[in-house]
Amino acid sequence: MKLFYLFISLFFFSTTQAQNSISGKITNTEGIAVPSATILLQTQQLKIIRSTISNSNGEFSFENIPDGKYELMISSVNYKTQKVIDVVPGEKSRTILLQTIDKALQSITVTSTRPFIEQKIDKLVVNVDASPSNAGATAMEVLEKSPGVTVDNDGNISLKGKQGVIVTMDGKQTYLSGADLANILKNLPASAIDQIEIMTNPSSKYDAAGNSGVINIKTKKTKIIGSNGSVSVGNTIGLFENNNKTEVMYKPTVTLNYNYKKDKFNFFGNAVYNYREGRSYLDVISNYYRNNLKIDSINHFNTLFRAKNNNYTLKLGLDYEHNKNNIFGIVVNGFLFEGRPRPLTQTVFTKLNGDVFSRLSSSTINKISWNNISTNFNYKHLFDSTGEITLDLDYSRYDNVSDQLLSTGFFDANYNPTADSIFLRGHLPSLINIFALKSDFSKSTRSGWKFETGIKSSYVSSDNVVIYERNAGFGWMPDSRNNHFVYKENINAAYVNMNKKFSKWSLQTGLRLENTITKGVQISDNTTVKRNYLSLFPSLFVSRPVNEKNTLTISASRRLQRPNYQDLNPFTFFLDSLSYKQGNPYLTPQFSYNFEITHTYNNKINTTFNYTKTEDVISQIINRKRGANDEIIGFLTTDNIASYSNIGLAVSSPVKYTKWWNGSIYINGYRNHYKGTYIDNESGIAEVVPLDLSFTSFTLNISNNFTITKTISGEISGWYRYKTIDQLSLAEPMAQINFGLAKNKLFKGKGTLRLSARDPFNWQRYKATTRYGTVDINMNNRWDNRQYGINFTYRFGKTQIQQRKRSSGSEEEQQRVGAGN
Repeated sequence: MKLFYLFISLFFFSTTQAQNSISGKITNTEGIAVPSATILLQTQQLKIIRSTISNSNGEFSFENIPDGKYELMISSVNYKTQKVIDVVPGEKSRTILLQTIDKALQSITVTSTRPFIEQKIDKLVVNVDASPSNAGATAMEVLEKSPGVTVDNDGNISLKGKQGVIVTMDGKQTYLSGADLANILKNLPASAIDQIEIMTNPSSKYDAAGNSGVINIKTKKTKIIGSNGSVSVGNTIGLFENNNKTEVMYKPTVTLNYNYKKDKFNFFGNAVYNYREGRSYLDVISNYYRNNLKIDSINHFNTLFRAKNNNYTLKLGLDYEHNKNNIFGIVVNGFLFEGRPRPLTQTVFTKLNGDVFSRLSSSTINKISWNNISTNFNYKHLFDSTGEITLDLDYSRYDNVSDQLLSTGFFDANYNPTADSIFLRGHLPSLINIFALKSDFSKSTRSGWKFETGIKSSYVSSDNVVIYERNAGFGWMPDSRNNHFVYKENINAAYVNMNKKFSKWSLQTGLRLENTITKGVQISDNTTVKRNYLSLFPSLFVSRPVNEKNTLTISASRRLQRPNYQDLNPFTFFLDSLSYKQGNPYLTPQFSYNFEITHTYNNKINTTFNYTKTEDVISQIINRKRGANDEIIGFLTTDNIASYSNIGLAVSSPVKYTKWWNGSIYINGYRNHYKGTYIDNESGIAEVVPLDLSFTSFTLNISNNFTITKTISGEISGWYRYKTIDQLSLAEPMAQINFGLAKNKLFKGKGTLRLSARDPFNWQRYKATTRYGTVDINMNNRWDNRQYGINFTYRFGKTQIQQRKRSSGSEEEQQRVGAGN
């Protein structure tokens, strides 16, 4: 650590080459800011040096520009192109006026193509609609093919090989457990998503949660004046091979986006309905050990999952622009899920020679319904061109009810019953309420410093009940595992962040303070677990151009990952009679130190070296214990089991092969190392078992986009992940390839037709081996990932671009408040 900061200090004083900046603000003739204007910086010989777009306030800047005279070329839809000459780096920021094109020309529809992947200074951006193969896909499937992102068979998300990712929706934390978040992402259609932002090392302005970074999913928001919107309809079929037969699953989706803007009011909303049928097959072989020797039994079980889900999503919002300095907004989001997953499990016990001596047959009927409603009030005040303050008030409510009926039959090798069947029924309601307050202030000083500060406070209450009844032929009787768990959490935070661009280097430094107070109570036995801890999270970013084409950036930060609600919940959730999942109320947060060095060549090729050290790693772990009849019962739980290190090197670059063929390449090599201990209870006596797991892996993402004609575009994209450590398991290589085709400008330019094929060769399967202590498990999971989709979008209403972009607190990038996934 000391060597790192010494290196940074030496880096500061080694800068010798003078560089300057060019900045300005784009407005129209009425003084209204013009967002998303394209600004080209070029030499007097018309050689383009840099390009950028103006932000929501019309502002732009080019940093680290060598001395000399330059020209600016500014263009925006519905405005005349403006040229500014004799621009000198280091001069005072200027305001540039754009003149509106004649109204007769404004009815012309202007379309532009965004790349699928955009590498920006502080984040990587995935433009969802730019990929035709995303037609009919879900948010989870788009994430799977995003650079640096991997998703395991349980829906847990990793970034650059590191777990502990915080996922936000429109800058708002979802507050969901990993399983519930995965459920939403698997049922949220890509047609409702605009962009996915991937940030590996956020500054102190953002919540400290998320030791491997933040993924922000931005839903679609229109920028059009008047009454306008779009309708998308589509269907995806998934193919699943089972017993030499091909089963066909249907996944239709309907999406409506609408916006109405008049004078100072802007109403916007979208609604989505999708129905999803799904199949998956899980095959697990467990070898049992006692005293480090394999005993005379092998457990082989396989589960066939069948699921049907109905999902409804609704978003409504209203903005009121009182004047150019004061904007008020309110947004209401709702999500309703109704699912009927029905797993059927067959378990076979064999001796080492393969002879079967026992069989189990378990079936579960699940009825799951949960809904979420969240409301956000936001306010933004602009003091002048150098300062602003924002305020966000949020309330969210999650209501989840799960009913299940589990039946288990016991048989010998020849399927003759050996005992009466056992029936278990459960009722598991859960209610979560979240209140949050957030305010941010920013101010630019005359000396060139930008000062940011803010506060955030959240309060979370989670009330969970589990009621099990068992029937072994004598009627329904209460089960001993019934429980009632109440969890409350209060997080208060404050931060300060400062940045300045000097003549030779750029500096940003910040400090965040978070106080966390939690209380978990098991009502049944009056057991209470309390936590109260205060943590500091510093961050530092330094950037220096080496020459005109090469720039170095160094960043360091401290972050944490809090346990999610379901991992703290001590309830037992049965998978079958001999396996279940159980939470751990004694979990503590994990803390990590993150370091990155990034080299940028010619504003295109980014090479990043990263190192992360994490203590008290929160991880799922498989454990075993002896039952009443000496049978081995396996259960999945979560614990602080190890220290963890991750070291990696990533390279990303856009590629322009020809005028009609462009793409992007991303490759990330990394090494993960877990070292620690866990408690093994299989023998009936708690034993401390050492863990030492490490492996070197890499991921590769490639996308290719083709302009076939003026109205037809195509895509071939894919990804590959080599063997890697995943939740203490060694996962085998996995890959996917996708094809897409889009036809634009149908029905007088208002329609778009997309066709897609995802993983047509059925390469994406999850295989893993888990070996530590007495655990020896081989897993094979496959699902209906071979999918073919068709989607049609029709846009209606006016086509004049809005001159002032909607800006509200709900759009500000914020990260985790309270416990999350």
